[in-house]
Amino acid sequence: MWAPYYTCHKIMAGLLDAHRLAGSTRALEIAAAMGDWVAARLAELPRESLDRMWGIYIAGEYGGMNESMATLAGHFPDKPEYRTAAKAFDNTALLAATAAGEDRLDGKHANQHIPQFTGYLRMYESGEGRDYFTAAENFWDMVVAHRGYAHGGTGVGEILRARDVIAGSLYQYPDDPNHAETCCVYNLLKLARNLFFHTGDAKYMEYYELAMVNQILASRRDADSTESPEVTYFVPVRPGRRRDYGNIGTCCGGTGMENHTKHQDSVYFVAADGKSLYVNLYTNSTLDWTARGVTVEQSTDYPFEGASRLTIGVRRRSRFALKLRVPAWCDGFAVAVNGETQQIDAAPGTYATLNRTWRDGDTVDITLPLRLRTKAAIDAPDVQSVYYGPTLLAIRHEAVGDDLESGLIDLSIGDDLEAAFEPADEPLHFTADGYTFAPLHLADDAPYHLYWRRR
Repeated sequence: MWAPYYTCHKIMAGLLDAHRLAGSTRALEIAAAMGDWVAARLAELPRESLDRMWGIYIAGEYGGMNESMATLAGHFPDKPEYRTAAKAFDNTALLAATAAGEDRLDGKHANQHIPQFTGYLRMYESGEGRDYFTAAENFWDMVVAHRGYAHGGTGVGEILRARDVIAGSLYQYPDDPNHAETCCVYNLLKLARNLFFHTGDAKYMEYYELAMVNQILASRRDADSTESPEVTYFVPVRPGRRRDYGNIGTCCGGTGMENHTKHQDSVYFVAADGKSLYVNLYTNSTLDWTARGVTVEQSTDYPFEGASRLTIGVRRRSRFALKLRVPAWCDGFAVAVNGETQQIDAAPGTYATLNRTWRDGDTVDITLPLRLRTKAAIDAPDVQSVYYGPTLLAIRHEAVGDDLESGLIDLSIGDDLEAAFEPADEPLHFTADGYTFAPLHLADDAPYHLYWRRR
C-alpha cells in the first residue's frame, strides 16, 4: 500500500460521518481507537522524519488525516494527544510558505496536498492559530485563480503545474494527455465550502457552481449500470480528448460516487446567528429549516432557463434576511416578491438581500438572464472557452493536431457573440463558424474541445 494514511483517513472520515449523521456511538469508538493508534505511532517520530514522510511522492499522500484528528480532538477534549497528532501531519515547509503567500506548488501532487489545507482549516477552527486559516485561504487562490481550467478542475495528470500557465499546459506534457483529476475538484469544492463559512465571500460559491455544473456533472456517464460507478478519473482539457468512464479501482471511483450524493449539500446555508438564509445554488430543491419552522421550495429549470421561483412556507410570520447569490456573469439580475419588483442592490458576484417578515405562501421570483460569454486563458488571450450562463460549451469534434499551434480549432468570432452563435434545436446547443457546441455536462464518450483559438 503506497499511501497507507490515505486509506486510514477514508475509514476514519466514514466513521466520523456515521457518528455525526447517524448518531452511531460505536462508529465514534472505533474512530477514537484508530486515533489512539495514529497518535501513539507518530509520537515516536521526530519532526525531521515526519517532514520527510509527508514530502515523499506519493507515500506522503495522507488525505485529510489532520482534519480527522482535529475532529476527534473536538469530541475528546481530555485527549490532547489527538491535537498533537493533527499537528504532526503539518507539511512544515509548504505550510509556512503558503501562509506567507509564497507559491511553491509547481510540481506538487495535487490530491496529495489539497486535502491537507482543508485539514489546516479544521485545525484553525480548533484554536491552533491564524496561520492555518491564512494558508488555506492562500492555497485555494493559488490553485483556483492561477491553475484552474475552464470547467473548474486543475492539474496535468495528477500534478499541479506552473502558475498562470493554462494554454501552455494543454500539450506541454506529451506523455500525459490527461488533466483535472476528479478527486482534485472534489476536494477543492470541500475547501471552497468551508472557506465560505468563515468569509462569506461569494467567490467561493461562484466556483462551487462552476465546478459542480461543469466538471462534476460531466464526471458521471449519462447511462445506468449495475456493474460500475461509471465515473471519470480525469475530465481532460486537451483538445479532442474523450472522457473514460468506469473507474472501479482508483480514489476517483470512490469519491466519484460520493460526488453524486452531495448535490444538495451547499444549496442553502443558514448564518450562525440564525438571522439569514443563503441561497447559493439554483436547483430544484426543498429546504426544511426546522429551527425556524420555515420551508423553502425552489422550482427551476436552471441552467436551461434563467429563472427560479422560491415558495416560502412558515407556521407563523417569521423575519429573516434571504440572501440570493448573484452570479458574477449575470447582468440584469432581478427579484420580485409576490409579483412586485424589488429595489435591491444586486451587483454581480455578491449576494442580494431581502430582509422582511415572511408570510406563508410568499413567492420570490428570481430572474438570471443567461448570456453567452467567453473566458481567455491567462497566458494566451486568443485561446478561449465559451459559456452560456454557468454552462461551459464544448466543441463536439475529434482532435485536429498534436500541439498548441495545430491542435486548436480556429474560429472567426467577432465581438457580437449573439450573432456568432446560432441556437440549435437541442437545449444549450449552438453552432458557430460551422462547429457544434454542446454543454460539457452531457456526459458521453464523444471527443470535445473546451479551448479554441479566436481569430
